[in-house]
This record gives sequence, structure tokens and C-alpha cells, in this order.
Amino acid sequence: MTKKIIDELRHNARKLVRELGMLRLNLSNTRAPQHWHTLIEIANNPNITTTKISNLLLLPSSSMSRVVNSLLKDKLISFTYGIDKREKYLQITQKGLMELKQIDDFSTIKIKGAMEFLNESDLSQIIDGLKKYADALENSRLSREQIKIHTLSTSRAIRKQIINMIENIQKNEFNLPINDEINIGILTAEKEYYFNGSYNFWFAVNHNGQVIGSIGLKKIDHKTAEIKKFFVAAEYRGKGVAIKLLDKLIKSAIKHKFKFLYLGTVDLLKAAQRFYEKFGFVRINENELPNRFDKCPIDSCFFKVNINDLKDRIDALM
Repeated sequence: MTKKIIDELRHNARKLVRELGMLRLNLSNTRAPQHWHTLIEIANNPNITTTKISNLLLLPSSSMSRVVNSLLKDKLISFTYGIDKREKYLQITQKGLMELKQIDDFSTIKIKGAMEFLNESDLSQIIDGLKKYADALENSRLSREQIKIHTLSTSRAIRKQIINMIENIQKNEFNLPINDEINIGILTAEKEYYFNGSYNFWFAVNHNGQVIGSIGLKKIDHKTAEIKKFFVAAEYRGKGVAIKLLDKLIKSAIKHKFKFLYLGTVDLLKAAQRFYEKFGFVRINENELPNRFDKCPIDSCFFKVNINDLKDRIDALM
């Protein structure tokens, strides 16, 4: 998909939000959008639980609880307890229905106004297109959620799967001049990645358990560490796997109280370099590397990052 198509989708999505009056509506009411959406779902699904609404609206349970409590306080909804009283079953009140009618009337006027400029064929295409786009967004989200990050175990089979994934990228995708020893550190992870009582190597798997990514954290000294074996299978790039792996590594690096991270890569891997620069990595000369930096024989580009700067950029996307 080209950047032009992405830009057009984003532009028209923003225009849709503006023209539907959502921005103006939010400014003229004290309630945030999630309050309205929660009210709508309770009206459409009597006796729905807070947990189910949280999953439906893709909101954290803590945020959902605050929204529900606010609606209960204003008597826009009511609840009954289940058998074990651990979950509330929610219903919309008459006051809630009256308030919901305001937003329904507001939206209906907007939609009817637009329909004057559309024929039945146009409307059919719009409805079909919106449904397809919404379904595609949902499928993309579900696909990302099925990706899991695991800490390296002692399983030799898993370690070999990780090496096979990495070597497929190195040999078959980029034709890099590697030998059988270049990834051996994964098999001997106890020497490379085990310190302070834990393994500091992680791998990503898809819904079938297939290894699709990896990243390792190797200690240099008490303040610095090196990012090693940071790879993502081609078909999973751009889907958040690299960010998930990097987030896992950052949390571990902070726990170990490192201040700076270094990494080496190959000049041929331009997309990887752009990724690093996007997240605040600064390119450095080889002579600026720490003395104990474990330089891979084929690496020719080197980067450094302050871990707090990196954390801030990753947090903004998580």
C-alpha cells in the first residue's frame, strides 16, 4: 500500500469526524466520547457487563470502570448484581435514554443532510466500503493481539527455531555473508544473555506458535548494554512486532538500571536503520563504541540511544 493511499484514508477519516460534528459536540458537552459509546452499547445490549463493554470498546478495564461509575453517579444507567456479585449487569435508565436521544438526533440530522447529495447506489457503496474498512481494521487488530512475546527458555528446539528465523532473513532475504557461528550465542544464551538472575532474550510467535521475531539484551557494564539479534520476519514487519519486542527489552533494561543502549547493523538494512532513527537512536562511529561491545563481523553501522528517550517514544505508541 502506497503512502498516498494511507494519507488519503487518514485525511478522509479526519474529515468524516469533523463533518459529523464530533469535535464540536465534544466541546459543547462535558462528556468524553467513551461515555457516549458506553451509553450506546448499554442501550443496545441490556445487561451487558463492564468487562464486555471494555473488550468491545477496546478500553482498559480501569478506564471503563471510571466511565461506568460516572454514568451510574449521574443516574444515566443502573445495574444489578450477578449471582456471585463480582460483576455488574448494566441497564440504561429513562434519563439515559433521553440523553442518548440528543446525540441520536444530532447525528441523524447530519446523515440525512449528506444523503441529499447521494443516490441509492452511492449509499450502498459507502455502507459496503465502511463495513469492509472497519472489518479490515478489526482483523488487523486481532492479528496483532495474537502475537505473543516470550522469554527465552532452556528449550534447544525453540532456540533452533529462532536461529532458523534469523538465518532465513540473513541468507535468503538479504544474502548476507554469514557463517554457522554467527548466531551460536542463542544456543549458548546462558553466557550471552543470562545475568542478574534472568534470561534477557525474547522471541515473538504468531497464533500458530511460529517464531516471527527476536531481540536480545547483552550486558556491557553496569550502565550500558547492547541490543542483539533484533529481527522480525518479513511478513510481520510494520505490524507492531518490533515495537512489542523493543518494549520488552526496554523494561528489562530499566530493571537492570542501564542508561545507554548500543547496537550494530549492516549498511544494507536501510529499513532497520530508519526504524532505529525514528526511535531516537543516533548513528555513531565504530571508535565510539564501548570497549567491551561485542561487534558482529558483518556489522558496519552503529547506533547509540539514551534509554529514557527510547522509553518515551515507545510509550507513546503502546
